[in-house]
Amino acid sequence: MPGINKIKFINSLKQKKNRQQHRLFIIEGEKMVDELMDSNFDIHSVYAIKNWIMERGLAPGKVIRANAQKFPLYEIKEPDLGRISSLTTPNKVLALARIPSCTLEGYSPGRSLTLMLDKVQDPGNLGTLIRSADWFGVDNIILSEDSAEATNPKVVQSTMGSILRVRFHYLDLQSFLKSSGMEGIPVIGAFTGAPSVYSVCLSDYGVIVLGNESQGISPEIEKFVTQRISIPSFHKGSSGPESLNVAVSGSIILSEFRRNNIKGP
Repeated sequence: MPGINKIKFINSLKQKKNRQQHRLFIIEGEKMVDELMDSNFDIHSVYAIKNWIMERGLAPGKVIRANAQKFPLYEIKEPDLGRISSLTTPNKVLALARIPSCTLEGYSPGRSLTLMLDKVQDPGNLGTLIRSADWFGVDNIILSEDSAEATNPKVVQSTMGSILRVRFHYLDLQSFLKSSGMEGIPVIGAFTGAPSVYSVCLSDYGVIVLGNESQGISPEIEKFVTQRISIPSFHKGSSGPESLNVAVSGSIILSEFRRNNIKGP
């Protein structure tokens, strides 16, 4: 059973500064922890109620997963799980995983779609965008250094496991866009009043830029955009929504890119 110090430590990881100091983040829920155990992520420890442990034929102590990694599995009482959980209704299991050090080694923007997020700050939006990127086969997300943190518990939960499959990189966006590897690469930005995404020719590779929830793409990043697109409103009437949520917009744009480039038989 984890003691009071262990419980305090896990709770401390709900704060960004502590996650960054220890390079650890929290993953909760049966589905997500099962996916974690099948992934290549480095697992620090797992905390589960007795039923979860028995259902998987495990025992508290050292357990081994498919890639022979060993990590401690702790049985925890439901009240204690509630004390460390970020969920309104605690699930059966919680795990700590090491924050990966993702690199751009082998990455080529000319061979794939990349999602770039310029100051997207809402955790729910970021989580949804990570999930959408996973769905539409986007392996890399490049984020400005002042975007929401991918290992925030709210982000992790809203990804529904996609955070285990999509690589995220916090970079100086201007430096990245100025790099030699970006020469001739389409940079597509979403702007109000731009040509409709439904009527323009879309490449099967390049960088799709989405901006801040209230301010859009910043001027210093806008100057790198080579193609401007928008999602037109089909609302009828004198009043209606002013704009779409950035996560909804990103999902629609990714879907349209994939639809435009479906290869025939």
